[in-house]
Amino acid sequence: MSEEDESAHPLERAIILDDENPIMRIDVKKSEVPIENELDEYIYLCGQTLAAISTSIEKSKIAIEILTCSNQLPPKDSQFNTAEYIEYAIENYFIRSSTVYDRCMVFTNRLLNLGIANQSILHELIVSNDHVKNLGLAALLKKVRKKCTEYRVERNSIVHHGRYSDEKFSTVSAMHKANQLSAKSGKEEPISPKAIEKYTDDIISMRVNEFSDHISSIEEQVSEFYDAALPIYEAKKAEIRVRL
Repeated sequence: MSEEDESAHPLERAIILDDENPIMRIDVKKSEVPIENELDEYIYLCGQTLAAISTSIEKSKIAIEILTCSNQLPPKDSQFNTAEYIEYAIENYFIRSSTVYDRCMVFTNRLLNLGIANQSILHELIVSNDHVKNLGLAALLKKVRKKCTEYRVERNSIVHHGRYSDEKFSTVSAMHKANQLSAKSGKEEPISPKAIEKYTDDIISMRVNEFSDHISSIEEQVSEFYDAALPIYEAKKAEIRVRL
């Protein structure tokens, strides 16, 4: 088993690596998943929606990774400056980390076979559902949501107003833009590169530490949610098998 498999939650191993998962019987030539009955469909859809949660978490981590090395990313002939790379990474983190909860709700819908269309899934609809509450998932989902919405204001600002806004970052961005425009005009850069580098590194370091702690706290809450979901998955499989 790979290191990645070892670090996976038991729920992920139970569903994605389920011996009965129809993806294990995929026809490589046709690239078709053989869904032959209700159980196949249940296992497959649980696996797909569960994997989407992991993908959201991983993309949040990629945003942090890009932010970490954003000072070294822009090639010399790039039309974008370092501040724009930083802004891109920060905006991506705000958006990606917030989607983790959305994916958890979609998975819950599949796990319990609630039959709600994906486009109709909303927080209140899921956590107020009797099945979700009686199985103890509502309280756990609320905890995940609380963590995932800590940057709600910043995320909404990006989505609805077009860009990330922060006073300290705006100052650094203006410095990079001034030097970039001066260089393009063949003029001497007005601001010391060392000064810009220091301010830039400070912002990167602050956000990287902040985001790393944040995504770890999200993962902790998601793990608790997974703990509760595992026996539900096994019970649901048994229930469906009886009907076959």
